[in-house]
Amino acid sequence: MRVTTVRDIGALVRAARRAQGMTQAVLADRLGVGRDWIVRLESGQPRLETQKVLDALVVLGLALDVEQQPAATASASRAEPEAPPPETPQASRKSDATRSSRRTTAEPATRSSRAKDEGPTDPFVSLFAKRAR
Repeated sequence: MRVTTVRDIGALVRAARRAQGMTQAVLADRLGVGRDWIVRLESGQPRLETQKVLDALVVLGLALDVEQQPAATASASRAEPEAPPPETPQASRKSDATRSSRRTTAEPATRSSRAKDEGPTDPFVSLFAKRAR
């Protein structure tokens, strides 16, 4: 079976589980998860832990085999994001002007405000630095 979506994986898991006469509860017990997790897996829920999904495949005796698609097929695939259109020089000038006007209306572009923007990216450092002022 060719798998291209999370729903495909869920359908594959459901079919293999049923073919083995296994209930969702038994599969859940073997994986150490709740039955509701199996329901979400079989329905194609996209936000499940990848390792647990792979563990479910192993428990059911399934193997995941990945192949690289030919270039012509890969460009038409959903997995390949489309590149954004190139930005024109006029559009970039306009966006720069818009950014400048927003900055001056929201906050003066002083050296201290730029230093804040270029400061540490660690949220805890930022939080404690604000409290120290």
